[in-house]
Amino acid sequence: MKTHIALALWLATGSCAWAAENDVTHAGDSKAPVGWSTGAGTPVSAVRGAPVQPQSAASTNGNGQMAADSAPPSLNDVLPQHSPLFEQAQERVSPVTAKEARDLLLQQQDMDRALSTSTIAVIPKISALTVDLSPGASLPLVRTAVNYPSSLTFIDSTGAPWKLGAAPISGNPEITVMWVPNSPVMVISASRSFVSGNVTVYLDGLPVPIMLNVTSGEPDSKATTWTVDSRLDMRMPRRGPAALAGAAPESRIGLHDSILQTFLDGIPPKEAKRLKTTGNVPETTVWQLGDDLYIRSPSEIRDEFEATLSSADGTHLWKLPVTPYVTFSVMGRTSALNVSLE
Repeated sequence: MKTHIALALWLATGSCAWAAENDVTHAGDSKAPVGWSTGAGTPVSAVRGAPVQPQSAASTNGNGQMAADSAPPSLNDVLPQHSPLFEQAQERVSPVTAKEARDLLLQQQDMDRALSTSTIAVIPKISALTVDLSPGASLPLVRTAVNYPSSLTFIDSTGAPWKLGAAPISGNPEITVMWVPNSPVMVISASRSFVSGNVTVYLDGLPVPIMLNVTSGEPDSKATTWTVDSRLDMRMPRRGPAALAGAAPESRIGLHDSILQTFLDGIPPKEAKRLKTTGNVPETTVWQLGDDLYIRSPSEIRDEFEATLSSADGTHLWKLPVTPYVTFSVMGRTSALNVSLE
């Protein structure tokens, strides 16, 4: 019996509370969320089941708008306030605003761009030179730069590769030398600008060492450009261990002919005229300078020539008298090159 009485009281009490809450919710706009006012009528209580105080006539104006002394509750009255510990953690995590963080990032990018801008423009170059091994000769110069290492390849007078016999030695710790064992290739790099020093190179079978003068810039120069030897073919003035038996004789190899070297580098003199050609000889260029032809080609010539010069990648330069017809060996077969003379 006591159990039935308690259950009846609980149901009656819950029904009254639900009815009061339902009445409060529907007192104003049915679409208004809890804790908000529609601006007209009775505000909805932020706490479910709390009694709603009736509005007096003086709390609204003639248009039904609420007066200043009966303004609706603000978000600060509804939302919970952060604790002091939360505010301290927020200050540590985000000491600046999002806009300030973006401004700092832009300033950092501008500073990085300014630091990475070089006052000297680097001009990479691929070239070749003949090393003078005689006493009293000047040391060959290798020009490098920071972030622009120089790759050196050693060849003999016929253009055949000449392998290094030992590790190269750098005389300046700011000039680093790396080499590939059992190959003719080495790389020189500088850790900062305007440093210089010597590098000693030992070739397999060559009785004398090769001394190189390396620099990463001229401190006394006011030039705004600096030419770097990105690839430099170092030609020895003699036949190496890998020289081919059928290579051109020494008398026809223009080791110290500067004109041949300019044509081989692909930068002929201004007076030279480039001629049109036909035939199945690929990657071949012909110039005329005076009464001579200068032919640059990776193929082997079969006609007589006066002088020749070769690079490490197998490109040859041939000098011969003016002729409208030249024969080459292309992949083991004979091919003709027709030259349109002017």
